[in-house]
Amino acid sequence: MIDNFDTPAPDGINNIGYFYESDALLNIQNEIIFSVLGRYNCFAGCKICYTEKHFKESLPEFVKHHIPKDIPTDIETQWFDIFDHFKVISNVDDLFWMKHEHPNLFAWYKKHSNKFQWGSMTDNNFIRTQPIFVNELDADTRIQEISFSDEWLERINLKDVMYKLEELNNRNGINKLKFILTKPESMAVNSLLEWQKNTDITYNCSHHNFKQSTIELESDIPQAKHIASFDSDVYPVCRESNYLMNDGFFLTLINSIDTVNEPYYQFKEFSAEKHLSNMIKGKVELYNNWANKYENGSIPDNGAGKNYFDYYRFVANNVKVNDEYTFIPIDMLNAKHRYYHKLIEAGWVTTDYGLLKNSPKGVIPLVEVNNG
Repeated sequence: MIDNFDTPAPDGINNIGYFYESDALLNIQNEIIFSVLGRYNCFAGCKICYTEKHFKESLPEFVKHHIPKDIPTDIETQWFDIFDHFKVISNVDDLFWMKHEHPNLFAWYKKHSNKFQWGSMTDNNFIRTQPIFVNELDADTRIQEISFSDEWLERINLKDVMYKLEELNNRNGINKLKFILTKPESMAVNSLLEWQKNTDITYNCSHHNFKQSTIELESDIPQAKHIASFDSDVYPVCRESNYLMNDGFFLTLINSIDTVNEPYYQFKEFSAEKHLSNMIKGKVELYNNWANKYENGSIPDNGAGKNYFDYYRFVANNVKVNDEYTFIPIDMLNAKHRYYHKLIEAGWVTTDYGLLKNSPKGVIPLVEVNNG
């Protein structure tokens, strides 16, 4: 959900450059997406939702094992420490469901709502959640993004949506509108864009319908191009955000839903250093899995996905992660990022070339990348 819309797809030519410049540690430089739940789920039933089938598959185990009865003080303290590593703490939890089904968790969010920028409102969920933000949460609770599909906008009362948007923006502030496009042109989308011009909502962006195969849109709205898709499964370059589900980290939204999938890093006591190495190891493993599926035909190729999966194969075959690393190059993490400063607080030192940890082991880089 980041606001950097320069999200190019792999070009199939310079995979090393793409890894360092458009992947690597980009997903810890800005935002963490958080939930008090052990896995993510949503009950809004949006027609456009590409994760709906994943929600249904995971629901029995989600209900049994991943809804905490309470929030212990020690995990809360660790959450707040982790939040300090990131510029933006986003949240996509289904507050309407939580309010009615788990009021104790909703009460925790009411108490701490202004710690988060919220991005949980897509189509149906905007209608049912907007009153909660307007009437029950702090006025300084910010809205990170609201997503609308063109199909949904064309079926509902657009004036009512604009009224609710204006009410929410005036009270809480909306950072970004995102449009899920199924066709090149939509009168309803154009009407919202015209309305947006008279507001202080700075950003808009778009992506294709992830229920379909990868496609580049013919649209003037900035498009996220770093995501391949097929049949409600998405295969993004993991460059935007990480997902912190209670005490476990995941690389993608779908992974954070899957009750069989294990976190790439689960903690009792959070270690910023271990988190970084585990995160990149998680990418290598995930990309290898995706490349294998593509190569054995489990992900049909419409031609648009080849560069993505060639890149995933390159990373899987050529990126080595060092667990006992003592050096992070400046082109992977620098003084613009909060994570950088938290490592300095923990004893890492700055050099002209990056962060260095004093160790008798010498200089060991976080990753080593072969030319392939």
